[in-house]
Amino acid sequence: MHVLLLLLGGAATIFFYLSRISRGAQDVADAAQTISNIPRRRRHAKAVNTRGLALVQSPVEAATVLMLSISRMSDDRRLSDRERAMIERQLVSQMAMESEDADGMVLQMELVHEDVTLPETALFPMVDILLNSIDNADARRLASMMNAVAEVHGKTHEQLDFIRRYRNRMGLLG
Repeated sequence: MHVLLLLLGGAATIFFYLSRISRGAQDVADAAQTISNIPRRRRHAKAVNTRGLALVQSPVEAATVLMLSISRMSDDRRLSDRERAMIERQLVSQMAMESEDADGMVLQMELVHEDVTLPETALFPMVDILLNSIDNADARRLASMMNAVAEVHGKTHEQLDFIRRYRNRMGLLG
């Protein structure tokens, strides 16, 4: 009888430790899975937390943001209906966009641009996007598009300086 109790006790002990080992192995596997997901989670969190000008990626978006910046440098400091129409007209005529697409682009970039307190701060990040994406002819065309937007309510010194700094950064002055 003692031998039987000893065997049952030994079997129970072995079973207990095997279940503890398997639970520990499962915990290790769960920890490894969590660690392997950290880069994906960080990428997702970064994408979700991205706001403002960091959302701008394409040259068309950057050009639209620059034209919106020009419009916000006018005397009333906001985008008027005439300026909006001019930006949309420039996107349709110069960038071969459909009218509905141009309207959507302006609306989308307006939402991105609303977090920008000083419109002139959009210049360097947008030029950084444009430098590697467009050639000198397209850069000159964008400068003329910005001039057209600035002329809607009469150019201000601030708008002229913004366009000059754009031309300088894009290498169009020399």
